[in-house]
This record gives sequence, structure tokens and C-alpha cells, in this order.
Amino acid sequence: MKNVKSIIALMAILSIFFIGQVFAQEHNHSHKTEINVDNLGSKKLSRVDKNNDGKIFQCPMHKDQVSDNPGDCPKCGMKLKEIDVNQFNKRMMNNGKMMSLKEIKKQKDKTAEFKKEIIREGIINLSEIDKNGDGKVFQDMMDWNVISDSKGDCPVCGMHLKEVSLEEAKKNLIKNGFKVSE
Repeated sequence: MKNVKSIIALMAILSIFFIGQVFAQEHNHSHKTEINVDNLGSKKLSRVDKNNDGKIFQCPMHKDQVSDNPGDCPKCGMKLKEIDVNQFNKRMMNNGKMMSLKEIKKQKDKTAEFKKEIIREGIINLSEIDKNGDGKVFQDMMDWNVISDSKGDCPVCGMHLKEVSLEEAKKNLIKNGFKVSE
């Protein structure tokens, strides 16, 4: 179950990254038009919808591969899935504007930095994590080494972090095979 949630979380992060890179150059391959979203810059996905039916087709594995026509992904051969253009565009909006590739990279870097901050490795020092000195931290009850000094969600499984005392966090870590500094 933990692996499934980890895979889902990873896929969500990758989807955000690839979906954010809306629109690429057109490639004419016989009867269908594939678009590589990586090269589209700030163009709207509705420009891919040449027949104006409000639908486009996207590879479930390679979110950067979209087309106006049904067919197969040029990268992996999977059948392209039909999606609504407006729904796709809404997912790509950030405060009322399309996200640029620079913004997407920044968001990805911020997510990676956040993960580094709260996914603990090696010998875990709970006193260092408790920056506000209140004797409490927030810990994931599934991924025990995900610990923060503030409320939030686990970047691995998506669960809300539970507020626990430093002593309780220490017991949880030791019980689940993690090393804790004294």
C-alpha cells in the first residue's frame, strides 16, 4: 500500500511538471498530429484542438504527448486518452495565468526542497526539527521519518502529519527501525 501511494505521489508530481509544459511544435505523421508539450511554451492547449471539438488526446504515461486525433503515443505506443481541453487548461493555470516552463521548474525545485526538509534520513535529531521549542513535531503515521515542525501533508503518501510530542515521535521512529540521536 505504501509503494502504491508513493508511486501515485510521484506520478502526480511528474504530471504537474509535464502538464505545465503546455504546447509543443506540431509533427505531421501521416494522418495524425502529435504535439510535444515540452516545446509549446505559453501557447494554450486549445490551439492543438484544430477541429474545435473541445477534445484532445493525451498519452497516459507521457503527459507531454498530445494530439487532436485519436491514435498511439509516439514514445511508448500506448493508446492516447481523450481529455477535455478546458479541463486541461484549468489544471495548467496558476493565479489566472499559464505557468511558464521557468515557473514549472521553480515549483518542481520547491517541491524537491520541501521533501529534503521533512523526509529525514540517517540519525534523526528531533531537537533540531523542533525549531520553535514547543516539544512537539508533526509526524506521518505511515512514513515515520517524515517529520516537520509545522502542519502539512506527507510528500510521500499525502497523509496529514499528526502532531506528536518529541518523546512520542522518538518512540515511533525507534519502533519502526529508525535511529534517533539522544
